Amino acid sequence: MLPNHKDENESPPKGSFPWQMILFTAALTAVGLFSLLLEKPAVSEMEQRELAKMPALNWQTWFDGTFSREFDAFYADTFPMRDLLVTFSSSMKESLGVRYDDVRILGSADAPVDLPDAPSSQPEPVSRPETSQGQGQEQSSQPEENSSSTASVPPPAPAGEDDIGINNSGIFIYKGMGMSLFGGNASVGQVYAENINAYHEVFGDSVRVFSMVVPTSAEFYLPEKYQELSNSEWDAIQGIYSHLADGVTGVDAYSAIAAHTDEYLYFNTDHHWTGRGAYYAYTAFAKAAGFQPLNIQTDYTIKKIDNFLGSLYRQTQDSKMRERGDFVEYFIPAVEASALITFKDQPYTKSNWTVWAEGVSGGNGYLVFLCGDAPMIQIDTGVHNGKSIVIVKESYGNAFAPFLIPHYEHIYVVDERHFQTSLVEFIEQNGVNDLLFLNNAFSAMTAYHVHNLQKLMYQVYVPPVIEPEESQVESVPEEEEEPKWRGVRRGDEDDEDEDD
Repeated sequence: MLPNHKDENESPPKGSFPWQMILFTAALTAVGLFSLLLEKPAVSEMEQRELAKMPALNWQTWFDGTFSREFDAFYADTFPMRDLLVTFSSSMKESLGVRYDDVRILGSADAPVDLPDAPSSQPEPVSRPETSQGQGQEQSSQPEENSSSTASVPPPAPAGEDDIGINNSGIFIYKGMGMSLFGGNASVGQVYAENINAYHEVFGDSVRVFSMVVPTSAEFYLPEKYQELSNSEWDAIQGIYSHLADGVTGVDAYSAIAAHTDEYLYFNTDHHWTGRGAYYAYTAFAKAAGFQPLNIQTDYTIKKIDNFLGSLYRQTQDSKMRERGDFVEYFIPAVEASALITFKDQPYTKSNWTVWAEGVSGGNGYLVFLCGDAPMIQIDTGVHNGKSIVIVKESYGNAFAPFLIPHYEHIYVVDERHFQTSLVEFIEQNGVNDLLFLNNAFSAMTAYHVHNLQKLMYQVYVPPVIEPEESQVESVPEEEEEPKWRGVRRGDEDDEDEDD
């Protein structure tokens, strides 16, 4: 036998103790108790969603497995420092890849669609405007400050989202700027224009009808060598405008934005435009509507919200986006304004609201504009000129609407996804002068949004059916009828008389 050989079955030296195992077990126990006893968050600001709630415990949920499944989701959602751990995990996964040309591409755009030429009955579209830095040119990492800026400006950036037809698998990231790649569908764009024409046919000359299709950031900031990945939004917008009827005014927001692309017009980490981007579109609308816009440098109180990380960052958790970051600028004119809101399933009830939700912070920064989306937000101003406008929009319109405060007595901001009554009747009842359809290029070529424009015209509100509790069923007399909710379609007046 070798003299230094140690028997595998030899017991540990006398007096030794498995301290490592005890310390490891103690650490796990402490973390578990720590995670259970700490106050649980209700929402994730990073993911912009409600977190899972603690499930109810009873015999049924315990034995059918519901409690254990829902408790797993609750525990995972509310684990201490979860957002930090998610960010760390994403950074580790990202480090395994390679960024070529400082570019990261997640998926691809919708299949490109050839856009038809403008019909011969319409004038040829004007030439594509030059951007202030040149179309598709590389942006400097930090634009120089100029007289129109109130703070150092992170360079421009993104576009996308479920409410605007974001392509979740087609995100292009360049030097920390996120952009959604544009596919487009010419046939859908034509129907979009025709649905807007239908409103002009209803109102004739009594209501001025405008259409503004807004380009997204990829149109201006996609590097030249990668532009074939995304269809031309200029061509798509001109295609839509070529189908607008005489009497419907297409607003050229594209040219107004293109002239200022060296400014902070789009977010780096979110699919929306900035307040400054919305301002230049407002100047284009002012030109089309025949009024003088305010000066961005002298006529507003300019405020901002720092540390904004938006929707594209939440989808990608991209480290370069996080480093680049964003802030939210908003512009308050020296004009009195108050707001009212109608909530879902309360289309005939108005509640007090706010134009600027100045209490929001961080990832909720874009909510400063109107405090988010709602079926209808009414802004009443101190202008008292008798003029009113309806803006039919998705979330891009939130940053735009406040710029109209100095020019209209009443501004009705209608969300095409959530409004529940007849838009035609609403316009007639409120004596509206102007009607503006404002959508970004993705929405204007998304069938869901196009369908909404048609549905809005004469839709009838149907209240949700609430099933009575068993204890209340017997208390309802059999002869009692459900309340009659009147339709709002044209031609229903006779039916309503009969009901009376």
